[in-house]
Amino acid sequence: MGDSRLRTRFIKPSMDPKKLQHFLAVYDLRHFGRAATGNGVTQQAISKSVKKLEEQLGVELFERGPYGPAPTIFAHSLARRAKVILSEARLAAAELSALRGAEEGYVRAGFGWSFVSRIAPQTVLRYRRRRPNIKVSLSTGASDKLFDRLLNGEVEFVASCPLPDFTVDPLLEAETLFGDVDVIVMRHDHPLAHRPDVTLADLSEQTWATSGTLGERWRKICATFLAAGVEPPVNTIDMDSVGIAKAMIAQSDCIALLSTELVINETMAGQFHTLRRTEFPSARTAMLVTRRSSALQPAAQALVHDLLEVTNALRPGTPEL
Repeated sequence: MGDSRLRTRFIKPSMDPKKLQHFLAVYDLRHFGRAATGNGVTQQAISKSVKKLEEQLGVELFERGPYGPAPTIFAHSLARRAKVILSEARLAAAELSALRGAEEGYVRAGFGWSFVSRIAPQTVLRYRRRRPNIKVSLSTGASDKLFDRLLNGEVEFVASCPLPDFTVDPLLEAETLFGDVDVIVMRHDHPLAHRPDVTLADLSEQTWATSGTLGERWRKICATFLAAGVEPPVNTIDMDSVGIAKAMIAQSDCIALLSTELVINETMAGQFHTLRRTEFPSARTAMLVTRRSSALQPAAQALVHDLLEVTNALRPGTPEL
């Protein structure tokens, strides 16, 4: 008779959504008690649920210590997949609800900074007019963060315009929407505005709004100055908020290198002046990104349809990159 232990090695472990939910709560909070409170169960129940999952998987997910549960390499690996599994379960429920003809639904999307000024708002307003009972949840931020959320199943698709040379994860599928470029942005009455002879030396003397999270990009900007024999800017303000950066530009002599679409409203209203500098790496590609392994539910497909309509209306044609 065969070894029963050998047979169990090939039995697929059960991915019980409830156990995965308990596991993720402990993983995210690093605390059994807070995870229990968030799930409306006792700490003993959470601990038992995680222990049972560990037994089913045959690995230790957390190292229990005086400073709380520390995730193991197995936990880090499972967490990414667990988020997708739970997300797919929610999407399946939403899709079945739509197929039943239910009027209510839920869709989650991510929009990069280049979309937040006009494309995302107009898309959502159009969507809500046609489907007032569908709840829309939006996430905004830098492309890399949004793509991570997409991989984790926290959003169903992402519309973003990542920095040049950004590599999209092979688990994701990207469709080009339009081309965009970065431009130097300043307030409309900035001392350099409308001057036809602005040089790199002039720009190096300005105060720049920068982001420490985009270190490689700032290094390339500095390299552009150095290659021309000009000292890079020394007056910088580090911030991770696009809103604050735009406010600083509007209220001071601060300048920044931002995408055209991000400042389109202020530029069209005459509040900002933009200066196209070919010396700086500026080509961007706006894209619609989805997970290869997951089909969009009907509510998300409808939101994508409206996004494409709005994009085509606002950005007819694709400028050369």
